Amino acid sequence: MALINIEYLDVNFPKYSYTLKEIVDDIFKQKLDDEVRNFAKNGTGIDRVYKSYDLNKIKEDQSEYLSPHIRLNDMFVKIAEKALEASSRKPSDIGLLTMLTGNQQYLMPAPTVEMVSRLGLSNDVRTQNLQGLACSSFSEALRSTAGHFALGYKGDALILGSQNSSEWYLNIIRQIDRISIDNKKDFYSFVYFLIFSDVVGVAIISKDGNNDKSLVQIDTDTIFSRKNTDQDNYKKAKVELSQNKKNQMQFNFEVNPRLLKKTVAELASENVIQLEKKFPSDFNNVKFWGLHTAGLAFVDYVVEKCGIDRKKAQLTYDVMRETGNTGLMSALQLIKESVDRKILKKGEIGGIIDYGWEGSDSFLYYVQ
Repeated sequence: MALINIEYLDVNFPKYSYTLKEIVDDIFKQKLDDEVRNFAKNGTGIDRVYKSYDLNKIKEDQSEYLSPHIRLNDMFVKIAEKALEASSRKPSDIGLLTMLTGNQQYLMPAPTVEMVSRLGLSNDVRTQNLQGLACSSFSEALRSTAGHFALGYKGDALILGSQNSSEWYLNIIRQIDRISIDNKKDFYSFVYFLIFSDVVGVAIISKDGNNDKSLVQIDTDTIFSRKNTDQDNYKKAKVELSQNKKNQMQFNFEVNPRLLKKTVAELASENVIQLEKKFPSDFNNVKFWGLHTAGLAFVDYVVEKCGIDRKKAQLTYDVMRETGNTGLMSALQLIKESVDRKILKKGEIGGIIDYGWEGSDSFLYYVQ
């Protein structure tokens, strides 16, 4: 058993916010078939998303590459400084910095390089960057943090993460004249732009023994992870740089959502079975289940496949509707919201079912 305490949690969104209705009926109306617009408004389970772009100021010139209007690393610094102050910590108190990213500010170096400098962390701080693990990376960071403490390293752990994929999908769909459901590749590129919010998150974690300041406690023995080992599994989703007909570099996105949904639901179900088998009492006392906010079709399917009582997952649907798919940060966000909204009170248990391109992870957490 390895117990770790999450003492502080927070998420922060960019200032640009849009309803899906606004995006499809106003900003991108001329690009979209009616079927696409109807799906966006009625089939995603999402009302509002947050973007690092002012979409109302986008120029019509499709050849111009658009960088985010809000710098990701600035968002990291802002939320990290707030976390350190709120938890009464000095930068020197951090012994491990872990960053969870998909789309980073730079291809190189890793964002940990800039964070160590700008946050004023110690010159002997340990750092790691978990890039590209997609939406199921939070539990990997928790396990790594437990290892940091178990090996006797000093200092608390600071986890910073982001979902910042609008840059990929926006620059893809701007090259498309007309988006219809019949062209699946274009349609999926637009849907992924539509449902994902840009967001950063933070967690400060201490080792067992500092329970008086703990928000929630996690026994890392309850973390179960599954990967799909089928030979062609890696082909179900990817984002890559490719060259267009004008010899310009652009993002290329490919996804098989039906295969992805089936795969992650099966893996999630296996994790839940193991949780119930190894921790039957705690499992039966779970009052809230948080699931990765991947959109209505995914959440409904995983809830059914895992045999979860939908009422116990209601907060997942509420948060998803309010802030969209928060990707890598959804597990962290749902833990925070379950405590802030008093869905869970002291002594009660929550469960997380996380999943994404890399696989599925599940764990229990205990409100302190």
